[in-house]
Amino acid sequence: MEDELFFVGIRDPIDLRKELLNSSKNLIDSLKRYEAYKDIKEEKLMHIMELKRVFDELLVLNKKLRNKLPHIPVKAAPTLARETREIPTKQSKLPRSKIDVLEEELSKIEERLGTLE
Repeated sequence: MEDELFFVGIRDPIDLRKELLNSSKNLIDSLKRYEAYKDIKEEKLMHIMELKRVFDELLVLNKKLRNKLPHIPVKAAPTLARETREIPTKQSKLPRSKIDVLEEELSKIEERLGTLE
């Protein structure tokens, strides 16, 4: 039985060969891209390792530099409270009613109380 040969009929053998060759070509292209990916991945890993080495070296050099520099206490800059200044507008030139003036003064007093709390 092992010596018996079986033949199977193939329709359009030329088209089948073309499809097999195209599939082989696509497979080879995929393998090329995979190899390129592996190379890029390896190069990336090498660059990351080099970056870590340089960063560690910078940390060591920074510590050495800080030890060589004189130690001076840092003083905090005084904070200046800026007063809000009113910019004259066209509305201030118009006559205002007493109620508007009182409401404005009331709002100023509330702002001052807010800053005190």
